[in-house]
Amino acid sequence: MDVQVDMVKADAVQARPVPAATRWAGRSLYLPTFVIAALAAWLSWRGWIALGQTGVAGSFNAGRFELAGPVVLGFVLAICVIEQIRPAQRRRLFARGHLLDFCYAVFYALLVVPLIVLLGAGFSGLLARLEPWLVLPRLPGVPGWCFVALAVLGIDAVDWLTHLANHRLTALWRLHAVHHSQEELSILTTYRAHPLVHVSFLLSAVPILASESNAATPAAVLTVYACLGALPHANVRWTYGRAGRILISPAYHRIHHSATGRLDINLGTVFAIWDALSHRAVFPDRTADRAVIETGLAGRPVPVEQSGRQPRLGRTMLRQLAEPFSSIRTESR
Repeated sequence: MDVQVDMVKADAVQARPVPAATRWAGRSLYLPTFVIAALAAWLSWRGWIALGQTGVAGSFNAGRFELAGPVVLGFVLAICVIEQIRPAQRRRLFARGHLLDFCYAVFYALLVVPLIVLLGAGFSGLLARLEPWLVLPRLPGVPGWCFVALAVLGIDAVDWLTHLANHRLTALWRLHAVHHSQEELSILTTYRAHPLVHVSFLLSAVPILASESNAATPAAVLTVYACLGALPHANVRWTYGRAGRILISPAYHRIHHSATGRLDINLGTVFAIWDALSHRAVFPDRTADRAVIETGLAGRPVPVEQSGRQPRLGRTMLRQLAEPFSSIRTESR
């Protein structure tokens, strides 16, 4: 764990919290976020037109079933129970962070999933123009499962690159910082994300399109991938042993959420191979006494529910969603 500690110390800048009055007095608009919002609106409009021909309601329901269906919800509920029995960091069942993450999960299921469907449909229309160059030719001699595996690895690689961009580019970090603001990490933190951040992850549709002429990626595979992508946020000490060198474990991903700033290590979603190949992998030490890593953002540049005497969950959530539109910097690198 010495490597991890050194990297965290090197990247952490313990900025002093700025008084609320000072923060709000100096606010002005942050143009890049408005540009991303305009792009999201344009893609959503294109998606609405495209889905109008096949049935908007049916597409929304299919998207909810895949991204927040019974299997995903049951999996998340089971992990929530395990978090209470064997947590990495003991928290009250109704801790403020858990309650706000629950609000984000409901927000995700009701409003964000339809947005993702619209964005995907709009983006697919743009990809259709590039289809002759993107789609792999038909290869009858190769089993279909090979192309499904290739699509999953491709999705994970694209997600890794996008995650890196979210940490490297300030315009994207302003949106991604909402996710990193959680100081009481749990599996529900998966859904604590600004809706506009999904614009940057649209490229993950490319690997699915590339393999579709040989094998369509089953919805069950995407559901399993969604569960494995949510699990690393769980408040448990799991390292997966030797398998943790390949799969992202909760202990591994918690290092990524260390209470610093734009810490661009351990960026993987499901597989750790991309971190290892880019020398950005910091594995948890299984032999030393593993102290629980505090999570969140140094200096609290994003409003958090843990500040103040009252949780004010609704107000905090609205402020978190509005924060990227202001000129206040959310980076403390």
